[in-house]
Amino acid sequence: MNRRRFLSLAAAAPLLRAAPFNKPLGINLYTVRDSLAKDPEKTYQALAALGVTRIEVRPNHLQEHAALIRAAGLQPVHMFLDSAYFTGARVQALAEMAGLAKQFGIRRLGVSYLMPAERAGAIPQLNKAVEHLGALGLGFYYHNHAWEFDASAGPSFMERLRKEAHPDLRLELDLFWATIGGEDVIRMLGQWKGRVASLHVKDVAPDAPRQKTEANMPRSAFKEAGSGILNWPRVLRASEDAGVEEYLIEQDFTPQDPIESVRQSVAFLRRISAA
Repeated sequence: MNRRRFLSLAAAAPLLRAAPFNKPLGINLYTVRDSLAKDPEKTYQALAALGVTRIEVRPNHLQEHAALIRAAGLQPVHMFLDSAYFTGARVQALAEMAGLAKQFGIRRLGVSYLMPAERAGAIPQLNKAVEHLGALGLGFYYHNHAWEFDASAGPSFMERLRKEAHPDLRLELDLFWATIGGEDVIRMLGQWKGRVASLHVKDVAPDAPRQKTEANMPRSAFKEAGSGILNWPRVLRASEDAGVEEYLIEQDFTPQDPIESVRQSVAFLRRISAA
């Protein structure tokens, strides 16, 4: 091998090692809530046409759109329930929701938000939910926002959750809200290695505020993947190392038609490599 050929191959080696990101992509249907309200059939078909194969749902999606979801070839993998199913008055109805989920092949039920009055004693209740769902053949996952990273009065809720939660509890890491809350998502993926079920895939505007609350967040803070400050090659590599199973696009607000925002995120993810 001559010197020129050797140098050429050496320069290309990092690119050869960086495999294209080809994991199945999903979406949290909150992103397209307005489109679903207007034309659910067209919305599900449009998502499928973009290459989205998996969806994160709420019970009403399964109850109202089952035939449309199946016709589009979309697979529900996660289902959010209101916190009352895990911490309050609707605990007795959790088995009913589990039955609905299992009809559609859903693997995990999760909580998307704990109200302030629920937070102090939530972890033991969440642990009970893990055990209850496990007995029914389902997993449980917790989705973060920003408040979980507030350590002003002692250990943050997220730190307590990592240490005190049932070992079968899984995390759905929302990259946006963790960053807003002041967390390094790469470090967090390492801390939770083996326990991160899914990501909420979205980006963060450079001027987005850093705060420990979700209140008053400007809509312009939410960005499509690749349009903000996150280092996606590092995020994707850390996610693979952590064993993330589901990559679910979610954008709380979009500057345009939400389907177009999803298209932009999908296109970015499909051309990037995890390095």
